[in-house]
Amino acid sequence: MAQVSVTQTPGGFDIEITDSALALRSARSRRALKNAAWELWKNRLATVGAVMVFSLFLVAILAPVLATHDPVKQNYREMLQGPSAAHYFGTDKFGRDIWSRTVWGCQRLVTIAVLAVSIGLLGGIPLGTISGYYGGKVDTVLMRVVDAWLAFPGILFYLLAATLIRAYELSLFWNTVGLIIALGVARMPDTARLVRGTVLAEREKDYVEASLATGEAHLYIAFRQILPNCLSPVIVQATIALGFELLIIASLSFLGLGAPPPTPDWGADLNLAREHMETRPYLAIFPGLAISYAVLAFNLFGDGLRDILDPRTAER
Repeated sequence: MAQVSVTQTPGGFDIEITDSALALRSARSRRALKNAAWELWKNRLATVGAVMVFSLFLVAILAPVLATHDPVKQNYREMLQGPSAAHYFGTDKFGRDIWSRTVWGCQRLVTIAVLAVSIGLLGGIPLGTISGYYGGKVDTVLMRVVDAWLAFPGILFYLLAATLIRAYELSLFWNTVGLIIALGVARMPDTARLVRGTVLAEREKDYVEASLATGEAHLYIAFRQILPNCLSPVIVQATIALGFELLIIASLSFLGLGAPPPTPDWGADLNLAREHMETRPYLAIFPGLAISYAVLAFNLFGDGLRDILDPRTAER
C-alpha cells in the first residue's frame, strides 16, 4: 500500500506519499527474473521445448553454412535421388537438394513467423493497454472494433491476402513483406483482447492507486507500471503463436499461395512431393517432419512457459 507521511511546517503541513507498493512489486519482478532460468531448467516440458526452439533458430541462422548445395539450382542428372552422403535428404524431381531446401526453408519460415508475431504485438499491446486502462467509452469503441475484426474468419483473411499478393506478381521480397504484414495484422486483435483482460484486473491493485495519488501521468502508469506486470500471458501466447504462424505459412505455400517458385519452402516442397508419394515417400517425409517439429517445438515451449509464469496452471 501507499504510505503517507505528514510533516508540520511553518506554513502548515507537508504531505508526502511514497509508493512502497510499487517498489515492492519491482523487487518481486527482479527476483522473478533471476529465478526464471532455474524454473526453466526444472520444468522438463519447457526445457525440451527450449532446446527444440533453440535448434530451429540455430538452423535458421546457420543456413548458409549448413546447406550443402544451392537450394534453387536444378540438376536433371540427379533427379529423384534417394538420401545419400551426397544428398542427405535426397533430391526432388528437378534435382534440387532437399536438405538444402529444408535448411533455407527453415530460415524463411522462422523469419516470417517472428516478424509477423512482432507486428501483432506492436499493434495489439498498445490497443489492449489503452482499452483496459481507460475503460468506459474508450474500451467500448476499441473492443467493438476488435470484435468486428475477429468476426472475419482468419483462414479467409489469410487466403484473401495471399491471393491478392500473388495477383500482383510481386517480387519475392515484396511478396514476403506483404505476407508478414497480413499475418501480423491478423494477430493484433487476439493480442489486444488478452492484454485488455490482464490490464483490467491489474489496474485495481493498490500500487496503481498509489501512483495516481502521487500525480503520475495516466500513460506512464498504464505503460510503465501496469503493462510490465501483464506480459506473462502475452509471452506465452506469442510463443505458441509462432508455431501457428509457421503452420499457416506452410499451408498457404502448400496451396500454391505462398512464395513463388523456386523459393525454398516446406509447404511448397510438400505439395511438390504429392505426385511421387508412393514411389519416393522421402520427398514428403522430410518437409512434413520439419513442419511438425517446428510447431511442436513452439507449443511445448509455450506450454512450459505457461507453467513457469503461472504456477496455478501447473497445479491444475
